[in-house]
Amino acid sequence: MRSMWKGSISFGLVNIPVSLYKATEDHKTSFRSLHEDCKHPIQYKKWCPVCNREVEQKEIIRGYEYAPGNYIIITDDDLDNLPLPTLRTIEILHFTDKDSIDPIYYEKAYYLGPGEYGGKPYKLLHEAMNQTGKVAVAKVAFRTSEHLAIIRLHDRCLVMNMIHYPAEVRAVEGVPGLEGVAAIQVSDAELQMATKLIQEISGAFRDDYRSNYEAALKELIEAKVQNEEVEQPAAAPRADNVVDLMEALKRSLNATKEKRPEKQPEPAAANEGEPVAVAATGTEPDAGATAVPERPKRRRRKTTS
Repeated sequence: MRSMWKGSISFGLVNIPVSLYKATEDHKTSFRSLHEDCKHPIQYKKWCPVCNREVEQKEIIRGYEYAPGNYIIITDDDLDNLPLPTLRTIEILHFTDKDSIDPIYYEKAYYLGPGEYGGKPYKLLHEAMNQTGKVAVAKVAFRTSEHLAIIRLHDRCLVMNMIHYPAEVRAVEGVPGLEGVAAIQVSDAELQMATKLIQEISGAFRDDYRSNYEAALKELIEAKVQNEEVEQPAAAPRADNVVDLMEALKRSLNATKEKRPEKQPEPAAANEGEPVAVAATGTEPDAGATAVPERPKRRRRKTTS
């Protein structure tokens, strides 16, 4: 891995040299923007309307508009010399219980590796956090802004998650429809059935989840490269409309039991991790099976000379 940032963790009077590494990577297929007429990639140019010409990247500087049409220039040196204690230091503010931070705050994750001569204090912090079950709330200046972050454990490594400031998380009161939901009554029988359904299709988080969308997209791209058509699998038959919530739950449970493999130690293992709509949606809910859908079949496109 290539280090993105080097600094230290400030832990009381202890400084732990660390290096920052990206913890995730994007596997999504990317596309180019083409001109429909000639199929050539589109170019995006940086244009100065005053000089009436294209501007190269080396000519571009950073400015702040403090009044309409008036700018002050901010250089890289200005940013590197901001009077911030977090500029080259991850400043731990305090520790908290690891379950006390709602996941809605989480942003990107980064690995923190020990820097030169930082092995022992790094191990000490890791072990102490492991024994106490705590995570650290911290601040760090990174990429032109000061971020709120948490430091937590992942296997043998310290991980830093950038998190939103509380003021950046919008209030749930702005979500339409919640007022009506609060007045809805759920019967004990419905709750018991829904709980049973959740238990039937529960299981541990695994490390083998894959994007079916990406697989289907790559299949389509490969078929087009080979001048072949993609034949879509036949749609699964749908049941009659279900308007009764209890009936929908019963059908979901029955479907789950029918799809469960025989002699399987954990009945729901094949159905882990899939969302289930426990509601009267107008059609029979998915039972939650995680079998990989049938891949589209290719057929040779007939071409004429």
